[in-house]
Amino acid sequence: MTTIATMCYHHARGAILAHFTPRGLCRLTLPVDPQGAAVWVKGGDSPAANDRFCAALTRYFAGEREDFEGVPIDLDGATAFQRQVWAAAREVAWGRTSTYGELAEKLNRKKTSARAVGRALGANPIAIIVPCHRFLAANGDLIGFAAGLQWKRELLELEGSLLS
Repeated sequence: MTTIATMCYHHARGAILAHFTPRGLCRLTLPVDPQGAAVWVKGGDSPAANDRFCAALTRYFAGEREDFEGVPIDLDGATAFQRQVWAAAREVAWGRTSTYGELAEKLNRKKTSARAVGRALGANPIAIIVPCHRFLAANGDLIGFAAGLQWKRELLELEGSLLS
């Protein structure tokens, strides 16, 4: 998978980097440093998807319902199981949450497959677009988010599915 462009989206918590291949968005990196570290952005000309994606992120962070359906994605390195989990995760709508076990059951797997589903969501390279932040532990606790639980909480609050 060859990245041809990297876009920097400026967010109050730091730079969000979007990496594109010729086929679409392949990785989204949320800032982990609350101060926002300096960012080096490289790449050739940005693909046409760049503008659509930037506009979609702007709507999303403004609190507008956004499903990112118009943004082409490239998940070329994923396993069949990861693709299945990520596709099912995208069906959980804005403002809703689910559990890892419920997602496993939706995929016709035993609820005990929740850990495998959680690992697949943990490997999700395009957080927000594949809304892995919408998945909670069976008891409703916030667990597991690569960019940190503060990001997970913020995204759920933004979508109105978690009250502060």
